[in-house]
Amino acid sequence: MIGIRTVLMAAAVAALLSADGVSDAKVIVFDRVAIVGRPVQLIVLTKARWFPEGGQRVTLSVGGTRLKKLLTGGDGFGYAMFSPIETGLKAIDAEYRNEQGSGTLLVMRPEERAVLVDVDAAVRESFLSARPRGGTRKAMETIGQKYRIIYLHGLTGLVATRQWLEANELPESVVLSWDNADRLKFLERDGIQLHAIIGAADQMTVAKNYVQHRFSFENTPTGRQVARWEEILEMLKLKSSDEGNSENGQR
Repeated sequence: MIGIRTVLMAAAVAALLSADGVSDAKVIVFDRVAIVGRPVQLIVLTKARWFPEGGQRVTLSVGGTRLKKLLTGGDGFGYAMFSPIETGLKAIDAEYRNEQGSGTLLVMRPEERAVLVDVDAAVRESFLSARPRGGTRKAMETIGQKYRIIYLHGLTGLVATRQWLEANELPESVVLSWDNADRLKFLERDGIQLHAIIGAADQMTVAKNYVQHRFSFENTPTGRQVARWEEILEMLKLKSSDEGNSENGQR
């Protein structure tokens, strides 16, 4: 017999997928991370309402520079290689029929380091909450002063997570799916230095062999459990913007 927990989880997933906006999207552009000067594979998905629609031509542009058109396969996915020549956040825009979609490309220097932040487990006040955890915005701004932030999404989905981050005025960056150890393997393969991860307890276990600094607001035997963002900033040897401004004012 199906337990009530399973039923509730199934209902939550269905609601999340509906809220994600994917069902109505015609072309989805996935966020990507790359090292400057190294080729990165850009990925799009064409859809006919609920289902993928393959064999479609999509025009991609990165940072306003138009690339050649690509053709999506039978599964609706299309790929194009791109070699970024400068660092920073670049818009990836896609045109498909009369529809448009967009994503973000984060281009890093080889020596830069990234901090992975799971939105559902760390940024939200609680699962499905409309509000961020207390102190999140200042913490993200402080972390972003020294490291590149890479947001992770799970069941909430890509589109809904992007919308939620924007609505709560959190620092702009890429949003990648978690995908367990595969995500970490791909980032490591692409030359991305992972300095820390902030997320769920199970992510701490998966990240043990890939990321030195691991923090969770949940009980975890393979990471550092914290109660406040300030603890994370302290252990990463970072000062909040308020502390920095206070010190500058005393000089």
